[in-house]
Amino acid sequence: MKGIHNLLFDLDGTLVDSRETISASLSYALDRMGLPSGIDERIDTVIGTALLDIFCNEYEMGHEQAEIAIDHYRVHYDELRQAGTHIYPDIESVLEHLRKAGFRLYIATVKPTTIAEKVLEDMQLREHFDGVAGSSMGHERRDKSSIIAHALNKFELDPACSMMIGDRGQDIAGARDNGLGSIAVSYGFGSMEELRAAGPDHIVGRATEIATILVPV
Repeated sequence: MKGIHNLLFDLDGTLVDSRETISASLSYALDRMGLPSGIDERIDTVIGTALLDIFCNEYEMGHEQAEIAIDHYRVHYDELRQAGTHIYPDIESVLEHLRKAGFRLYIATVKPTTIAEKVLEDMQLREHFDGVAGSSMGHERRDKSSIIAHALNKFELDPACSMMIGDRGQDIAGARDNGLGSIAVSYGFGSMEELRAAGPDHIVGRATEIATILVPV
């Protein structure tokens, strides 16, 4: 795509299907807090939301309770070591193709940066990316607009030459807030209704279509 040199990718729901890992970790944390989970039926609606907001808004915890729940979540998440997480079909070949075409690839995710780095290493995807920008461990930076702004600043990227690729409406809104174009992927956790309402520049149903848009034949 003419003028685009930098690609910011979301992680969960865009590169990897982490539904089972996140669901198991949330269930573990809620069990430790003495609360019923029921998260499996609506896991797709909360993936991409910061943990603090999940525990406070979905389970009406106070900030102190939520911090304890987050600690339980992260202990179990670390123990699972990505068990139950899978790379979406064709992602690796698409990333290789984009790099060979001259694009610089970055991650912009609501996961804290250190945790996102570990996921990428565990899934053997880290080598494809020039940098990783995530939320702050202290929760100050956790909405997608702030995370994308952080990525642009951290890696000195021109918004006009950059594009965001993600599976939730917040990815598209965050891109727009920061002056980026966007590609929405419908194979992740966001519904088609959510994605269309967000108004991305493109919507694709398969990872290979990302490359088709960005590197026309």
